[in-house]
Amino acid sequence: MAKSTIAVFSGPNSTIANSPTLVTSNKGRLPGEKMLEGRYDHLAPQLIHEPVTVRIRKFSAHPLEEDARGVYHDNGQDYYEVELRPEDGPYLLPYMARRRNGGEVGTPFEDTDLYSEALQQGGRQFFFPDASRMFAEIDRSLSGRDEHGVGSVLDRRAEFDFIRALPPGGYTQKGERVGVDYFPYKPSRYGTRTQDLAKATNVVAANMASGKYAGCIWLEGSPAVEETIYWLSLLIDTNLPMAGNAAQRPHGQLANDGDRNIVDAVDYILSGQGIGVGAVGVQDERIYASREFKKADDRPGNYKATGGHGGVLGTVGPPVTLWYVPNYKHTTKSEVNLTRLPQILEFPNGQGATVRLRIKDDSGDLRGEIIPRVHIVKYGNYMEEDETGNPDYEVDILARINRAKQEQADGNDSTPKLHGLVLEGSSPYGHGSRSQMAALELATFSGLPVARVGRADTGGRVPSDDTDVFIEGSNLDTNKARLLLMAAMMKLGRMPAARDPRNPTADERKATMAKIDQYQEIFETH
Repeated sequence: MAKSTIAVFSGPNSTIANSPTLVTSNKGRLPGEKMLEGRYDHLAPQLIHEPVTVRIRKFSAHPLEEDARGVYHDNGQDYYEVELRPEDGPYLLPYMARRRNGGEVGTPFEDTDLYSEALQQGGRQFFFPDASRMFAEIDRSLSGRDEHGVGSVLDRRAEFDFIRALPPGGYTQKGERVGVDYFPYKPSRYGTRTQDLAKATNVVAANMASGKYAGCIWLEGSPAVEETIYWLSLLIDTNLPMAGNAAQRPHGQLANDGDRNIVDAVDYILSGQGIGVGAVGVQDERIYASREFKKADDRPGNYKATGGHGGVLGTVGPPVTLWYVPNYKHTTKSEVNLTRLPQILEFPNGQGATVRLRIKDDSGDLRGEIIPRVHIVKYGNYMEEDETGNPDYEVDILARINRAKQEQADGNDSTPKLHGLVLEGSSPYGHGSRSQMAALELATFSGLPVARVGRADTGGRVPSDDTDVFIEGSNLDTNKARLLLMAAMMKLGRMPAARDPRNPTADERKATMAKIDQYQEIFETH
């Protein structure tokens, strides 16, 4: 029976696709050099150069093999003889490489090299450029065997295509640039840019529409995978299962959790229960709805569901069991998926003119330049500068408004034309200080949609208020509300700007409220 094929996307800053630093083993160190402590030499998975015949001591695979020697076939020798070949895959072997230092023999590689400016932070990368090597090492049982005691746990399940969407490791000799073409976090963190979200969207959308795959896995850093898979659940028009994986510890490190998460994600996809469910997080044997999926701490088992009303959809078992399905719109039913977004977005600017923005290029791909810039405003108690509630005190909000106006009017097609704000206010009301609310009302009447959510771990929805000029963010956390607002802006455009944002007319306020209703409908259903 032919195996299904799964697309595996490499995303940024991903611990799950990282390996421990390569440190020279003691067998690669010379007399007089510092030796690694411990009774056993340091090993790393590597390929042998040529075939070699080795003799393996009998009864050395387990302390009680000798006790059961009566059940073993006797070949008349005290060892087994076997030929190892390069095509077998990686073997655990002493790491013999040494750093070039101008001398005849070089010097051992150390973990401290990574943090030395004199050595350009070691000059090497430890994130995988794609997931193929990691999958090979899992299959070779270097990271663990399955419950039946054998390897090839992934290869026996499916075929895989490894796709570099926003990878954490890059080929510098091919001209790839850190922070542009690949995004590691060690020794320095390089975060993704707004336009990189368009690249991720286009790559995933094209592959999910190709007809080749039973589903996909997205690998990313543990703090951010929750955001990307929610975005994919909003933007990708597919019924195929999509699973997000992360890890708290690198591949190959003691108590690594990521390898198990990957195997569980494969089982989830192949179970068929993820069809039509949208993107999910598969972590620690749980299946999370992407909308509620959230990291709480950097230890295995500490992802949770936010919002106060569910979010854990099922378990990986065995067998994979899906107990609940989301009630909101996603993937094929999403009103903001890539298929439903217009190629040319048209909306009135509030001044009697129509704004036309190109959302997708001629091939239907999302333009990186069009991704909206949505920033977060945070409320805390004791923030008022005085009792007046003067919006001019909120210099950060006013600066965002001014920048939005400048970029909307600069005539440059490569600068962002869609801007918005999310207020992380009091829980559950989503209120800020009086000066913040006044400044955010200025933002709304300047053309910037503003969504309000509660702070911290929300336990319920923001109460509705038909009298304000903001979008209530339901029970979304701040980052998810930001992503939904970004997607909605590419569907609905800007707010109709008032001629005088500090003194909007009754008709201008009416037009604004009508636009907010359109946004609110999306926030209520996604």
